[in-house]
Amino acid sequence: MLKLCLLLSLFVAVYGQSRPIVTTTGGQVQGMELSTGLLQPNFFAFKGIPFAEPPVGNLRFRNPVPHRGWSGVLDGAEHRPICPSTGWFGLEIGGEEDCLFLNVYTPSLSGNRAVMVWIHGGAFTGGSGDSWIYGPDFLVNDGVVVVTFNYRLGVLGFLATGDTAAQGNYAMKDMVEALRWVRNNIARFGGNPNAITVFGESAGGVAVHYLMLSQMGLNLFQRAISQSGTALNPWAFQPNPRAQAENLGRKLGISWSSTQNLVDQLRARPFQQLVDAQSGWADLEVPRGLTSFEWAPNVEPANSLEPRFLTNDPATLMRSGNFLQLPAIIGYTDVESLFMVHEDRIDNTAMGQFATNPYFYVPRSFNLNPLTQQTQVNQVAQTFRSIYFNGQHPHQGIVFNYTQFMTDHHFTFGIDRTVRYHAPRQTQPIYYYKFSMDGSLNMIKRLLFLPDFPGAVHADDLFHLFQVASFPVPILPGNIALTVRRRMVRMWVNFALTGNPTPVTDSLITARWERYTNANQEFMDIGENLIPSRVPHGGRLEPWHNFQNQFAPW
Repeated sequence: MLKLCLLLSLFVAVYGQSRPIVTTTGGQVQGMELSTGLLQPNFFAFKGIPFAEPPVGNLRFRNPVPHRGWSGVLDGAEHRPICPSTGWFGLEIGGEEDCLFLNVYTPSLSGNRAVMVWIHGGAFTGGSGDSWIYGPDFLVNDGVVVVTFNYRLGVLGFLATGDTAAQGNYAMKDMVEALRWVRNNIARFGGNPNAITVFGESAGGVAVHYLMLSQMGLNLFQRAISQSGTALNPWAFQPNPRAQAENLGRKLGISWSSTQNLVDQLRARPFQQLVDAQSGWADLEVPRGLTSFEWAPNVEPANSLEPRFLTNDPATLMRSGNFLQLPAIIGYTDVESLFMVHEDRIDNTAMGQFATNPYFYVPRSFNLNPLTQQTQVNQVAQTFRSIYFNGQHPHQGIVFNYTQFMTDHHFTFGIDRTVRYHAPRQTQPIYYYKFSMDGSLNMIKRLLFLPDFPGAVHADDLFHLFQVASFPVPILPGNIALTVRRRMVRMWVNFALTGNPTPVTDSLITARWERYTNANQEFMDIGENLIPSRVPHGGRLEPWHNFQNQFAPW
C-alpha cells in the first residue's frame, strides 16, 4: 500500500494535480499543473494556443491575421505542430504550415507577475518554442510568467520580391501578433501586460533587436534581451530579397512573367517543395556565415499593400535614433564560432582559400570592391592576419585562432557596433555582457565534440536558462555550473522585474552590473564568477570599427 501511495504521489507531481480553464479572447483553453521537482512549487502550462489564423492558401506570404477563435474548450496539454523547417543541424525537421501557436507557463493564475516572452533561434529556418528544448522551469520558479511561440521560418517567413507582390518579414509580424496576444490575454494567466520582456538567442536575439527597431513593437514590450545576435550581424539582414525569390523560382523550374506571377505560383506549390529548395549550411559560400542568410529580414517597399515591419536598414535606423527607447541586455558567448573548427571537415579547401583571396577577411559592411579597391582590401587582410594569425594565413595548426576571427566576424563586431549605436542615443540603460562560463552545462560544446577548447560556444548559454529535456544532464550538487545557472536566471528575472539585472548584491549576485557607456565600455563577464570589466576582448574589435568608419560609416 505504501508503494502504491508513493507511485500515486509521483504521478500527481509529474502529470499534474488539476486542469484549470482560462478564458482568452479566442476562447477557453485548459492547461495542466506540472511540477519542476519534489522541492519546487508546481506551475501551470497552457500549450498550443493559436494566436493567428493558419498562414495557408491566400494567407501564405502575407501578414498574419489574428486568430478568429474556437468553440468549446481547447486542450492545452500538448504542443501543436512546429513550423516547416529544413533542420540545418538535425533538429526538428518537418512541421506543418498551420503552426502559429504559443505556450504560456505561469506560477499562478492570480497575481500581476512580470512576463518573459522567448523568441527561439535557428538561423531563421529552424526551431520552435516547444518545451523539449526551452523548458521554462527555472524561470517560472523565480516567479515570472514565461511565453514561447512559433513563427514562420525560411521562405515561408521571409520571401520578398522588393515590390508589392511580396513585401516580406512575415515571420517578424508573426512575432508582433504573438506579442499582441500576450498584451491582450496575459493578465488572465497572472501576468502583467505592462511588464513584458522579450528575449531571444541567435536569430531570436536578432529578432528581439529588430523588434526594437520597428514601430510595430511600440507598447508591446517594455524590456529586451538580445543573446548572441543583433541586426548588424552579417547574416541577419537580406539586402536583395528579390534575387533570393527568383533563385527559388529557378530551383523549382518555374517560369514567370512578373514578380506577382512568380509569387502566385509559389503560393500554389505544396509548402514542402518550397522548404526542400532552401539552402543548408553546407550550401553557403565560403567563408560560411559571413554573408546574408538566404531568408532573413529585409526593408519593405514604401508602397507595400500591408503594414510594414521594417522601413529602413538597421544601421540607418540606429544612427537616426529611430528605435524604441527600452532598457536592454545585449551580449554574446566568448567563443561563439568555435563550431568553425569543423568547417575544414565540411570543405577542406575553406581555410586554404584565405591564402589566395584577401577579400575573405573583409566584412561586406565595409563595402569594398575587391577589383577596384585592392589596396584597401589588402590593408584589411594584413591587419587581421596580424591580429589573429601572427601574420600567417589560417591553417589547421592555428584552427582556434581561425574560430576567434570567425567569432568576431560572425557575431561580436556586429553586436559591439550595435551597443555603440544604442548607448548614446537612448536614455534607457544598455547592459552589455560576455558569457564565458565553461563547465558541465556547456552542452553544445560536447554535442559538437569540442570539449578540449576553452570557452563557451554559440548557444551554450541556453542550458543556463532553460530545462532542456532533450539533454538530461546529471549534475551533482555543488557543481559550479548550477550556481552559474541560478545566477544567470536570477539576473534575467531581475531585469524583467526592475529593468536592472543586479539591483542588489548578495551571496549569489556578487557584483553590480554597470550600464554601458561608449566612454568606458563597461560589460559583465559571466563565468564561474561575475567580473565587472571594461573593453571587451581587450580592444581586439577596435580595428574593425576603425575600418568601418574609414570605408563605409554606418
